[in-house]
Amino acid sequence: MCPKTHKVNGHKFMATCLRQPTFCSHCRGFIWGIGKQGYQCQVCACVVHKRCHEMVPSKCATMSSVDDPQNSSLHSHQFGVHTYMFPAYCNLHCGSMLYGLMRQGLKCSACHLNVHKRCEKNVAKNCGIDTTLSS
Repeated sequence: MCPKTHKVNGHKFMATCLRQPTFCSHCRGFIWGIGKQGYQCQVCACVVHKRCHEMVPSKCATMSSVDDPQNSSLHSHQFGVHTYMFPAYCNLHCGSMLYGLMRQGLKCSACHLNVHKRCEKNVAKNCGIDTTLSS
């Protein structure tokens, strides 16, 4: 039997078992439980609660193109390599912890978004937009 895929805004969410502390890309709440605790996009690796997957406002990163007229008013993030002094997590994307002693991830100088280096290409072009006030 094939696992069910939930398609929302270009994301292809599937139930997944999270093996490390993870936060929801939508509500920023901690995802916890036993078994398959959350949904992860099979395209861009975005992780959300099962209850949040239908409310994700941003399109999958692969759906967003630079030439899209709707994206012309959006600004790209200004990421730079950053060393965190305290535990930090990949905000608004995969939700996993940024590991290491130095240069653990990337931080946007404008909106202070934290992401893994591997997640940079999957982050939506929405710098300066408050994604927590989705309706």
